[in-house]
Amino acid sequence: MVERSKILSIALTLIMVLALFTAGCASNDEEPAESSGDGDSTGAEETAEAEEIDVKGSTTVLPLAQAAAETYMENHPEASISISGGGSGTGIAALIDGDVDVAMASRKIKDSETDEAEANGINPVEHVIAWDGLTVVVNPDNPVDQLTYDQIKGIYDGSISNWADVGGPDKEIVVINRDSSSGTYGYFHEEVLGEENEFRPDALAQSSNGAVVQAVSQNDAAIGYIGFAYLNENVKGVDVNKGDGMVTPTSENILAGEYPLARPLHFYTDGQPTGLAADFTEYILSEEGTEIVYDVGYFPVESSSETAEAEEIDVKGSTTVLPLAQAAAETYMENHPEASISISGGGSGTGIAALIDGDVDVAMASRKIKDSETDEAEANGINPVEHVIAWDGLTVVVNPDNPVDQLTYDQIKGIYDGSISNWADVGGPDKEIVVINRDSSSGTYGYFHEEVLGEENEFRPDALAQSSNGAVVQAVSQNDAAIGYIGFAYLNENVKGVDVNKGDGMVTPTSENILAGEYPLARPLHFYTDGQPTGLAADFTEYILSEEGTEIVYDVGYFPVE
Repeated sequence: MVERSKILSIALTLIMVLALFTAGCASNDEEPAESSGDGDSTGAEETAEAEEIDVKGSTTVLPLAQAAAETYMENHPEASISISGGGSGTGIAALIDGDVDVAMASRKIKDSETDEAEANGINPVEHVIAWDGLTVVVNPDNPVDQLTYDQIKGIYDGSISNWADVGGPDKEIVVINRDSSSGTYGYFHEEVLGEENEFRPDALAQSSNGAVVQAVSQNDAAIGYIGFAYLNENVKGVDVNKGDGMVTPTSENILAGEYPLARPLHFYTDGQPTGLAADFTEYILSEEGTEIVYDVGYFPVESSSETAEAEEIDVKGSTTVLPLAQAAAETYMENHPEASISISGGGSGTGIAALIDGDVDVAMASRKIKDSETDEAEANGINPVEHVIAWDGLTVVVNPDNPVDQLTYDQIKGIYDGSISNWADVGGPDKEIVVINRDSSSGTYGYFHEEVLGEENEFRPDALAQSSNGAVVQAVSQNDAAIGYIGFAYLNENVKGVDVNKGDGMVTPTSENILAGEYPLARPLHFYTDGQPTGLAADFTEYILSEEGTEIVYDVGYFPVE
C-alpha cells in the first residue's frame, strides 16, 4: 500500500506593524462599522523578510510547484516565487550550496548529500508535498500494453533487446532513460533495476519528463518512464505487474495503494522553513493546494484524520470578536466547501459558559477567562486553552454633536461610577450625561471595568446596558448627551471617538497609535478551546493567524498578533 505522510497545518507567527490601510465594516453585530486609518501593512515578520524565494530541482515536481506558485502569487502579489527544474540532484546540490530556499526532489536525499550538506552548515529537512505514480510508457502504435517488473528490468539492463521477447513486434527496443541527476532516474533504478544493477549503456538519456514523452511519441520502438502527470495521448502507459497481477496506472489505483510504482514527491529546506518558504509549503498541503495537486495529475499526502473528522464546528461569544470570526469563516468556507463553521455572538461570558458546558468548539472572548470560570471548566472536565487571535483598541465614543473630544481616565471613571453626572464637569454643555454600558456578560464590559473603573468599583446603577457594540453605536448616535465604549472596528461617522489620557498625555484612538502601543485601551482578542484544538478548530484558528487571515484582521478593523 502507498504510505503517505500525515500533515498538520503549521501556524505562522505574525507581528504588528506601524501602519494600516482603511478598514471598513457596517455598524451592527453582523457587519461592523467603518473605521479609518492610513498606512501600509505587512504580514508575519519572517514572511516579510522572505518575500522572494528560489525553488529548484525535480522536473517531476516542477509542474506542481509552478501551478501552486502561480495561484499563490495571484493571492499574495507581494510574494515572488522563482521555480526552475534541472533534476532532483541539481536542486539538492543548489540547496547544499545555499543557492536556493527550496529543493524539489522526486527521490529521498542520499546519505552522501546529507553529509555534504552538514559539512556546509546546511540541515536538510524533508517535506512530502504530494504523491506520484511513475508510469512506464510506449508509443501508442506499439501493441504491448502490459509488462512485468522482470521484463522492464530486462529491457533496461539490456538482457531483453527486442519487442518480440515481450509479446510485441520484431523490433529492436529503443530505451529512453532519464539523466542521472533526476530523482525519477534514481527511483526507477532502485525500484525496478535494483541498486546493484546498471542501466544498459546505449539507453538514451533525456533531461526531463517532457523530453521522454517527446522521444517515445516519435519512435514506435521506444520505451520510457515518466511522472504520472505527464501521461497524455502522445504516449501509452503500460500495465505493470510486480508479482500481484497487472495493475493499470490510473489515479484510482494509485490512490488505492495498488499501483506498485507510486512514490512521494519532496521539498527539502535548510532546517524548518520560515517565512515565504514555510507559507508556500503549507499552501501546497492546504485544501486549496490539494486541488492543485489533483489538477496537475498528482495525489495529495494523506489528510489529517482529525481535520476530516471535524468538518463542522460551533464558535460563540464576544460580539467584539464576532465580525472578525464571521469574515474569516466566510472566506475559509469559500476555500473549504466541505467545512461548516457556525458563528454566533452573545458576549464573552456566554461563549465561555458554552465552552464550559461542552456546547461549542470555540469560545470567542474580548477578555481573559476568569479564575472562577477556569475552575468551573475543570470541574466539568474542560481544559480551557487561550489563543490570542488579534488585538483591538477599545474606544470611548460620544455623539458627534458633543463638543467634548478628550477625557482622562479619571474623568471616564467618574462618569461611569456616577461621581460625574454632567457634561459641564468635563468641559462640555450643561447636560446630564446619559451613560451607555455593556451587559455584564460582555468581555468588553469586563475589560473596561477592570481597566478604567478598577475591579473594586461599581458602575453607576442607572447606566443603560446594551447587548452589543452595534447597539452601543446606535444608542450614542441617537442621543447627543450619551457616552459609550466599543471595539475600534465599530467606530464610524455616527459616533465620535474621544482622545484618552491615562497619565502620559492625550492619545487619539487611531490605528497608528494602537499599533505603536501608545493607545492605553488596547487589548487582545481571544479564542478559547477545550485543550489544544484539533481538526477544523485548529485549522480555522491557524487560518486567522496566517498571512491571508492577517489581511482579514486588518479589513475588519483590528490588528494582527505580534
